[in-house]
Amino acid sequence: MLILITGASGFIGRHLSTYARELGHEVVGTYLSTQELTARDLPRSGIRWERLDMQDRAAVERLVTDLRPDGVFHLAAQAYAQKAWRDPADTFRTNVLGTIYLYEALRNAPPAKGTLLAASAAAYGVPPRLPISEDFALNPTNPYGVSKAAQDMLSLQYSLNFGLRIVRARLFGTTGPGKTGDALNDFARQVARIEKTGSAGPLKVGNLDTRRDVSDIRDVVRAVWTVFEVGDPRSPVNVGAGENYSIRSFAEALVRIARVPIEITPDPALFRPTDEPENRADISRLRGLGYSPTYPIDRTIADSLEYWREAERAA
Repeated sequence: MLILITGASGFIGRHLSTYARELGHEVVGTYLSTQELTARDLPRSGIRWERLDMQDRAAVERLVTDLRPDGVFHLAAQAYAQKAWRDPADTFRTNVLGTIYLYEALRNAPPAKGTLLAASAAAYGVPPRLPISEDFALNPTNPYGVSKAAQDMLSLQYSLNFGLRIVRARLFGTTGPGKTGDALNDFARQVARIEKTGSAGPLKVGNLDTRRDVSDIRDVVRAVWTVFEVGDPRSPVNVGAGENYSIRSFAEALVRIARVPIEITPDPALFRPTDEPENRADISRLRGLGYSPTYPIDRTIADSLEYWREAERAA
């Protein structure tokens, strides 16, 4: 099967590309900038890499027409909430218009096995209660969440109106060794750098009082593939751990296993304008598809720190 993965150079995309290759599929992955191809865990063989800007409609149409893939995973997105606050228009051009451009192209070359959208729990906003069910209304509280809600609804619309099989995996927190831009790995990277000095140092943190449903990337790729294979376009599927953890617990766990004394130090620059206090996924629908998580959070924390220790040694 020929698989097209947009945004394959991103954290989830790199792991998903490797997973698809291990299953024996041919993979074409897209990237935006050559810098993305320098990631340490980027698959170096067995993947055909194509540069693609989702804001370039002609380029999107050309790639889909040339490839005519059997299956598509749409991961490409501007995925950072802080950047979305700074430039919401650019976020919408990539996430919303880019998705429209892709789906319009797929109307002319429908993938036989369908398309999966990497949707986001950010679209739920502040839920009325926990855990968060797929039946909850989408009430996003930041520009990134709004853009992901729009992607989500566009996917359903194109499925209902144009006969495309587009399934939606609503991803909650995804983390693991090598991710950038999330609290756990930001903390782990800071700890690794402090350890390299051989002296005590501060761990700079933002809001530690939020609680997040977070899954290991090695579990997430299995879950996403499961949704792609057997998901129903009419029924979005939460992809999460089904439990949540405080951001404070990540910082405290890293301090405990650090090799030098570290003091947790709040930094006002790391606080967001709004921050949902807590989320936790109801993953009953995902479990009903045959999936269950396997990586405990303690292993994810330890593996993430070791990743950044190795990066510091290599540097």
